[in-house]
Amino acid sequence: MQYAPRVDDSEILAGIAAVARRHLEHPGPLEPRMRLVEDLELDSIRLLTLAVEVENHFRICLDEDDDRAVETVGDLVAVVRRELAAGATGAAGAAAAPAV
Repeated sequence: MQYAPRVDDSEILAGIAAVARRHLEHPGPLEPRMRLVEDLELDSIRLLTLAVEVENHFRICLDEDDDRAVETVGDLVAVVRRELAAGATGAAGAAAAPAV
């Protein structure tokens, strides 16, 4: 069985910061307490861009419910962590499942 390596919150935050720099031209550092709309000044298009590019970067799929629950960078880190863990569990389960 293959398991995806565990990614810690600092690595997830660094990945989100890289996405923000590249796709949103955000020049500064990101902190977990920063609010996406108020502090980073992301409008609906830029929020969508962030979501799509985070999905691409981490190779995950965010749920619509996640979008509504995410208000801060820290919230986004938590959602990405959860999705990565679910993907690792799903991949391990898929590898163990017999072919039909």
